[in-house]
Amino acid sequence: MPANIANLLTCLKQMKDSYVENPVVAVRSQRFIKLLHEYCVEELESLGVPSEKIFMEATVLGSHKSKNVDVAMIDNINGPLIIIGIRSQMSSIGKNILTYYEEIIGDCISLHDRFPMAVICYVYLLPTQPIKPGLESEVVNLDRAEKLYNLITNRGDWRNTKDKYEHFAFLKVDFTQEPPELLDTIPSLSIHDFFDKIEETYNERNLFFPF
Repeated sequence: MPANIANLLTCLKQMKDSYVENPVVAVRSQRFIKLLHEYCVEELESLGVPSEKIFMEATVLGSHKSKNVDVAMIDNINGPLIIIGIRSQMSSIGKNILTYYEEIIGDCISLHDRFPMAVICYVYLLPTQPIKPGLESEVVNLDRAEKLYNLITNRGDWRNTKDKYEHFAFLKVDFTQEPPELLDTIPSLSIHDFFDKIEETYNERNLFFPF
């Protein structure tokens, strides 16, 4: 079942309202990004993942240290089976994007080292332009970001490279519109079939424990 875009647009509207009210509080309190966490949880539940196995802000062991993961399906016997990292950048994007890019690749490798068959995915949100007062003139190079993220998705066979995510969704959002507008991206990074791909990959790797 494709992602519920109507619910996503509602989520983006709530995110914008929270951010516009107070950008600093929205980011520091994590209320802004937790709305997107909640949306991802709802999508996993719609696939049939039992709610008691879904966790937000879970701490799991990586290859060298513990990792805080945003949304995860964790079985009490078999451990993490699905992990979804979620990040947004609403300002200072050009200055920080490569640092964060390197960071999420490192997280990917660490988690794959520890859980090679887990379905490890990512959702990354960038605005077409910042809406934080005083920063509206910042230029956001979405095409460059799209090319970067496309290099680290579609890992394929779990025996393959560890520096790619199983699946990656890139949310390009125009928050200057009311309500916010979700722009198209390339098919390999589309949110539309992101959760379907998670389900397919998970079921391929867990023939005796499907959902």
